[in-house]
Parts: sequence; structure tokens; C-alpha cells
Amino acid sequence: MAAPPSPPQAQPQAHQANAVTLLTGDRVLVQDGQARSVQPGPGRDGMTFSAFTHSGSTYVIPADARHLVRTGQLDRRLFDVSTLIEFGYDDAHRADVPLIVSHPAGRPAPALAGARTLASIDAVAVNAGKDGATWETLTDGTATRRATDGVSRIWLDGKRQSILDQSVRQIGAPAAWDAGYTGEGVTVAVLDTGVDQTHPDLTDREVGEQNFTDAPDNVDNFGHGTHVASIVAGTGAKSDGKYRGVAWDASILDGKVLDDNGSGQESWIVAGMEWAATQGADVVNLSLGGSDTADTDPLEEAVNTLSAEHGTLFVIAAGNSGPGAESVGSPGSAEAALTVGAVDRDDTIAPFSSRGPRVGDGAIKPDITAPGVGIVAALHSAGTIGDPVVDGYTALSGTSMATPHVAGAAALLAQRHPDWTGEQLKAALSASATPNADATVFEQGAGRVEVPRAIDQALVSTPTNVSLGTVAWPHDDDEPVTRELTYRNLGDPDVVLSLAIEATGPDGSPANLFSLSATEITVPGGGTATVSVTGDTTLGNADGVYSGAVVASMGTPGEVVSRTPVAITREVESYDVTLTFLDDTGAPTPDYDALLVGLDNPTFAFPYEEDGSVTIRLPKGKYLAHNTVVTGAGENFNLVPHPGLVVDQDLDVEVDARLAEPVAVTPPAGTDLTLALGDVGYSVRTGTSGFGSALLTEDLATVATTQLADAPDGTTITGKINSQWLGADGSFYGLSWFTEGEVPTGFERTVDDGDLATLRAEFGPVTGDQTGGRSAYPLPADGDAFVFAVVTPVTLPGTRAEYVTTEDGIGWSSGLSVSAGDTQLAQFDSPLTVYEAGREYPARFNHAVFGPTLPDTELPWGFRVGDTLDVLVPLFGDGAGNTGFSVVEAASTKLYRGSELVGETPDPGAGRFADLPPEAEEYRLVTTATRPAAFDLTTSATAEWTFTSSHVDGEDPVGVALNVVRFLPELDADNSAPAGEEFALPLRLENGTGEAVTPGSITVEASFDGGDTWTALPISDLVATVTHPADATSVSLRTTAADQDGNQVTQTLIDAYRLR
Repeated sequence: MAAPPSPPQAQPQAHQANAVTLLTGDRVLVQDGQARSVQPGPGRDGMTFSAFTHSGSTYVIPADARHLVRTGQLDRRLFDVSTLIEFGYDDAHRADVPLIVSHPAGRPAPALAGARTLASIDAVAVNAGKDGATWETLTDGTATRRATDGVSRIWLDGKRQSILDQSVRQIGAPAAWDAGYTGEGVTVAVLDTGVDQTHPDLTDREVGEQNFTDAPDNVDNFGHGTHVASIVAGTGAKSDGKYRGVAWDASILDGKVLDDNGSGQESWIVAGMEWAATQGADVVNLSLGGSDTADTDPLEEAVNTLSAEHGTLFVIAAGNSGPGAESVGSPGSAEAALTVGAVDRDDTIAPFSSRGPRVGDGAIKPDITAPGVGIVAALHSAGTIGDPVVDGYTALSGTSMATPHVAGAAALLAQRHPDWTGEQLKAALSASATPNADATVFEQGAGRVEVPRAIDQALVSTPTNVSLGTVAWPHDDDEPVTRELTYRNLGDPDVVLSLAIEATGPDGSPANLFSLSATEITVPGGGTATVSVTGDTTLGNADGVYSGAVVASMGTPGEVVSRTPVAITREVESYDVTLTFLDDTGAPTPDYDALLVGLDNPTFAFPYEEDGSVTIRLPKGKYLAHNTVVTGAGENFNLVPHPGLVVDQDLDVEVDARLAEPVAVTPPAGTDLTLALGDVGYSVRTGTSGFGSALLTEDLATVATTQLADAPDGTTITGKINSQWLGADGSFYGLSWFTEGEVPTGFERTVDDGDLATLRAEFGPVTGDQTGGRSAYPLPADGDAFVFAVVTPVTLPGTRAEYVTTEDGIGWSSGLSVSAGDTQLAQFDSPLTVYEAGREYPARFNHAVFGPTLPDTELPWGFRVGDTLDVLVPLFGDGAGNTGFSVVEAASTKLYRGSELVGETPDPGAGRFADLPPEAEEYRLVTTATRPAAFDLTTSATAEWTFTSSHVDGEDPVGVALNVVRFLPELDADNSAPAGEEFALPLRLENGTGEAVTPGSITVEASFDGGDTWTALPISDLVATVTHPADATSVSLRTTAADQDGNQVTQTLIDAYRLR
């Protein structure tokens, strides 16, 4: 089952082919980020799959995993093939699926081979083989599987990253040093990529180390951990104290939880946190993270549990996903964490610094900020990270750099108060922070860490911030929300506090909806006093977030001694939407899947309740409700989408399976065909966003469809009935239709031979034992759909008869993969083509000459937006003009402006080059690639383009002048020509849309010794003539051509064709 290859994207990359085997043992083939084919695992023939794609992620969920996924017991990421590839969990990179399996507290963990205990979260980590055996162990084997006894939840053991976007005096640390506080006697755990103990600033700093990764040792081969550790506790020895860390006398526990690429599995990080806490770390620095969700994930749970059990303070980076709201990552999102954002040298919030509120409950995060822009600290011995400043030091930016400033400050405070818990350290650091008047609490928490004030802080508050939550719309009858705020006096004398609230509304203007139960309180020495903080959203004049701080001051004039962030959200106009799911008897059913996708907002939610009725709160707007109701004994799938869900009032929606009608396709009479793939679904597009769905089955009789309402204005929907059949004689029948504007209520079609176009597919030869995989996928007239196809093994060389539908302007794009075992070596794809019924067409693949091809696509193969140039050129297209990508041994793509190198990538024909000067200038793009021994034709290809480019206004890409020369000789079936004879080489100069252009100039040279020497060839009417030597075995070709505007291309193809 396969989807069409993507056109060049805004972020180009070299062609990628991935196979991803799921926990269930099912295998998904992915090309250029799109799922193309699904192969059921051993013993799972006939399995139905639900697939959908949205916002760059594609999910493929087998039917027997649906119940566990929708109830939250099975991590949905286990079926997000995009994320699995991103984490390096595809088949080319690892042979297992890493899991975290939780169990009920007090009960033994499931018996799994090789499991590692994660006691703080009542779980084990295990590497599950991809044969499906672990899936069988963890589930009960029924059609709608349940977890086996003793299994609470099955998580993907995903990856978290070091939080790197590419100081000490600013936070007042020298004042603490002068007072005698240097971190002596305090232990800080740095859980990162390891620490380079050979750096003079970090020599003799460690008191323990442990490697939790799959790297062979504890050495920091990335550099992130060394930089972080030196900000915490570096002595500055190599710089005579200039680049001294915050707590330069503190001891370091070095826990390597991130690998040599700066990423680490979640179980490694949990294990490192447990180790640090049990080793007695006072402070733990975690300059790492990943995306947060509304659930409490294993890392958040570990932070909260270990903080409570050991009194450890976990100082964690907020993340570098700003400036958008709700971008604080996990585990910084943990309640107990002291979460750190980044500021620059002027205390301005860094654009990259992640912002709150926290996902799910609107709580205040981050808690505090620290310097995180251009921070100079130790450079590890490999010396490859950041922007080196002087010998042994480099500059880096990110909340990764801000976090160790706060961890160091906590160490100084822990030296001052050795009996304090992490919670007390957090409270003092928060209460003493210095806010930026131009930033909200969701950007900065309490403000930038201020070490001198923290050291002397005698008053703290609990909680460290007052989050009053979200009050539901409408707001004319809102009840006030009140929380208690307790002040603790750490000194002996009583303290009289004057209290006030400083707050602003969504537009930044002062707000008066907060109040206090008292404006003056007395906090006794060593004691506490409590005040109530109330938010009354009836007093607000706009919907959105209201935030500020409770300011405590003392004396006359008032000296501010504590600031406690406070926030409340007036919910924007929102409504309750209740979905009730009815089975084929009209009764509510728990066997359904629902997905709500915002068409004019970012909502992406999976509501579910076991009783068949679920209510979800949604902001006013337009939504797609993607609904599937399963009936019978779990084998019948009713697709019942609602693409026109306009939420402007409370809604009750019935999703009734009885409205759906069957799908039936009858192939031409007299054919002996077997259905290899039924792909039923639809695509929705609104503006620049889209959603695609697919029910993948080997039995169309199990699928029924309908649509509950029309799509709203500005939104298009296209239904899809895609059936692919294989004949006993090896033939292929693509019987597919698209229904513009709707998902049909049932679909029935009987096909005659006269309805079909015929493709005579012919596949060229390969070397050794390479095999071919043939696929063909339909697309509607506008070319926009989420479509799968069956990938069929074919012999190379070989032929196949193919028959495809042609109604309503449907087009077909087909492909051929060349593989050695499970490794794909090359991929060829034809341009989208519309055929006529009753006609016959050639479809040739994998024939020489192989070289650059640029057929017409939605985006140019090279384009500029603003001052950024993107290129993605297929260097190994075949002689028929199909695009071609290949594995390579070595490659590079470089952009020059004049003689100056602008940038380079290690990819063949692909690169992004930013920050170009806006003026019109001449550029030279050079790409080269050498293929491995598996290829004996076009063993290497080089192309060089010269063109002029300048700034492009707006967001629409403007193509640059990339032309290619294609050679079209009449070669034999084995891609050879006769030696010792004169031979014609027809040429074609094509532009970036595959159209022939008239050359302004063109030359061709041939080499018969692999490119060592070259001979110029005569050209007449775009046909070059070459005389083949009798003793040569191959011909290499080099050509230089310019179009009428002077845009030039030079191509060199070594071993373009063979001689016999």
C-alpha cells in the first residue's frame, strides 16, 4: 500500500526510503516522509489498518491496537511512523522497538527478557523485537486487544534532545562568591552528553559518573554536557578565571543520558535521574527535553516522584520552541521542576525560549529565566560544537545554557542553607528573581535569577506561583476563583508585608480582576501567614490570559522582598460538543475512533469515553470530525466523517453507523484477479493545511461510507475509493475513483475492459541479485490526495501489463524501486499522467542514460523565498525522464557567490542556503555524487549551474533557472551500444518544468577511460555523433549548455552507458 512521492518541500532533503516495523510486527514502507505501503506482520494477513496524516505526522494503526490506543494504554507514538523515523527507530537503524512498560504500584513488573527497572515510575524499560512477540506477550490476543494482567500502560521509549539553539556577572554570582558562597560541599548532577574531565576547568570536579546510553563510554563526544557542566561548576582555570562557572567549588555527578548525537531515550533519562537522586545530588541539571502533552509522561512522573522522595531540586530547560504559546517542553513541564527560560544580555526574553501556559491545564511555566544567548563556556576536546571564542571555549545559545546558570545559583543557595529541600531552594530562587516589566509570567515566570537576593532571601511563598486555571466562557456569571498563598519567614524577627497585585490583560494593559484578602499581613519569625488570591473574570474586558504578580514589600518606601507570579485565563468563546456513536443496531457503542481537527485553529484531539458518548470543549470555529464506527464482531468499518462541524453553539452530533452504505468494486469479467489493496478514505484541505485518511483492507466488503454534512466554505473534501488488484498472470489492475466534494454514501462500480487504459511496463536490467518493487498510485485531477498502493515484486529486467481507470481526469504516477535484500538502492517515479480509456501507453523504467531530470512539479526544483535558496534535484533519473534517486557513497552540494563558498551540504542535489544578500548576484551551484559498487552505470554524476538570483518578496517561491541536458540514445535492452562503430546521441535541453528549450550554446565531450581524458563531439540539430573505440567498455559524457538567457549547466556522467 503506497502514497505518491512528495514534490520538493520548503525544507529540501535528499531522497529517503525507510522501512518501519511496528511493535505489532507490521511493516510500513515510507518514501520521502510519506507512508507508501503497509505489509502485515507474520500471521497477520488480512489485518485492517487505519492511517491518517496531518501537520507532518503520519500514523498507521492496526485494527487490533485501536482499543488500547484510544483508551490511552498504548502510546500513540508507537504508530507515528514519522516520529519513529525521526527517532532513528526505523529498520535501517535498529532491530527493536524500545518501550517503557508501567505496572500497578506494589505489583511485580511484567516478565520481559532484558527489562531494566525504573522504580520511580513503577515501570520497566525493554527493547521489544520487531517480530511481534512482545506485542503478543503484552496483550491478550483478541481481535480488540486488551493489555495483559499487570500492564498499566505501554509507552514508546522516545527520544529527548539537548536543548541547543545553536552570564555569570549578569545574575550576580560574584557577589555570592565575595560572601563566601562558591558551591563548596554541594553536589550537582549534570545529566547530559557526558563531561570532558580533561578540560582544565573541569579537572577533579567529578565525584561520580555513570553511562546510561548505548554509547560505549562516558566520554562527551558531542560537547553539550561539557559546556553545561562548566557553566555550573567550571573553575575557569584555562582562562585565568574569566569563564568561571556559577558554583565553581561544587562537585559534579556526571550522568551520560544523551548519546554522542545529543539525543537520549526517555528510559535512559529516568534511570539517570534515579541514579542522581540516590547518589545524593542536591541539584540535578537537565538541559534537555521534548514535546509536552496534556498527560503526565514518564519523565514528568519521575521528576515529581524523585523530588518528593529525595528532596532533590530538578532544574530543567523550558525548551527552544518559542515564541509561540504552550511551547514549554517535557520534562520541564513537571510540576516539581524549576523550569528555566532564556534571556539575552539585556534581560530580554530570547525569541527561541519556550513559553507557557503549560499544555493541558494552563499552569504557569517557565518558573524563572537566566542568560542563554551567546554563552561562552568550556569546549570539549573534540572541539566541534558552537562558535569557538578562544582556545578551549565556545559560545552557545539556548535554554540549555540558561538552565545551568540556575542550577549553579541553586548550588550556591544550597551551600548557604544545607538543610533546605529542593522545594525550598525553588521557592527562594523564584521569590528573589528580577522580572522584566515587558514580559508576561508565561514568558519569564518570576523573572531572571538574581543570586545576591536569593542568598539573602528571608521570605518565600508557597506555591511559587498561583495558577487560577481557565474559567469557561461565557463570563457574565463566572464564579470567582480563589487560591491560598502562604508566606514563610525564614528569619527571626516578625515581618510586616504590604501586598499588592500588578497585572495585565491579553492586550498588555493593566487589569483589575485580581484581588487579595488582605493588603497587609504580619509573618512571624520562623512562621507563616496566608492570604487568599482571587481572580474574578467577570471584571475582565477581553478573553484570554491575565497575568502578573503578587508583590510583597516591606518598609517605607516599600522594598520588594518577594514576587509570586499569578495568572488566570478567561476562556475564549467555546462550546461543548457531544458526539454519540451508534452501532448497526442504533445502540451506543464503545467501538469507535474519533479525531477532531481544527480547520481554522490548531486543534488536534482524540476524545473517547467507553459509554459511546463523549463531550469535548472546543473554541468557536470550524472542525473536521474524523469518525470510524466498528460493527459486527469488530470486522466492519464504517467511515462517517463530519467535515462541516461549525462550532458556534453547544452541539449534539450523532455518528450513526447505519447511515453508511457498502463499498463494492467488480473488476472486468473474465479476469482472474485478487484484491491486494482496498484503500478507502478522503482528503480535506483548507488554506495551507490538510488532512488525509485511509482505511486499508484486503476485503472491501468490510467497509461502508457516508458523510454527515457538507464541507464549509473555503474547505475542500475529496473522497477516495482506491482498489488495486493482481492477476494470476502477473498483471495489475488499478481500479480507483475520486469523488470531488464528498465522501460518497456507499460506492458501487462494475468495470469493463473498455473503461481502462493499458500500460506496457518495461523494466531495465540491474547487477547481481537486485530486485524490483513496482507500484502505481492514482491522484485526482488537482493532484492532492493521501493515497496508498500495493508494492509488487517484479523481475529485473522484465515486463508487466497494467490497466488503470481514467474517469474524471484521474491521473496516475507509478514507480519502480531497486533493492538488494531489504535495502532500497534506487527509486524511479513517473510524472503524474492522465490517460485515455482504450489506449495503450509505454511505461519504461530503469533504462540508461541515468542523469539529472526535472519534470514539472508543484514547487520548482530550485527556488527562492526571501533570501533563502532551496534546491532538490534528482541526479539519477532514467532515460524515460522519470525522476531518480539513488543511495550514494559520497556526495556534496555547494553554493558559491562568485568564488566565495556560501554553504554546503553532504546531500546529493539537495540543500538550503539562507541569508543570501538581497541584491541580484550570480551564483554557482555544484553538486556531485558517487554511487556504490552495486551500480555499474552513471557511477558518478556531477552537475554545475550558473544563474542570477535576488531577493523575493512575499511567501510564494520563485524558481531559479536550473536546466538539465538529457541524452536519449537508442541503446540495447542491456543499456549498451556497439563498440567500434559511429553512434548517434540525441540531446535535449530541458528547463525546470521538463520542457525542451532552445540552447544558446551547447558542447558535448566523451571519455572512454572513466573521465581521465575527453574528446569533443560534433553536434548537428541537437544530435552528437561519437565513434566508439573497439576496445572501450563504457562511455562517459560531459556537456555544457546555456539557454537563451545565459543560464548555464555543466554535467558529467561517468559510465553513462556500456559498450559491447
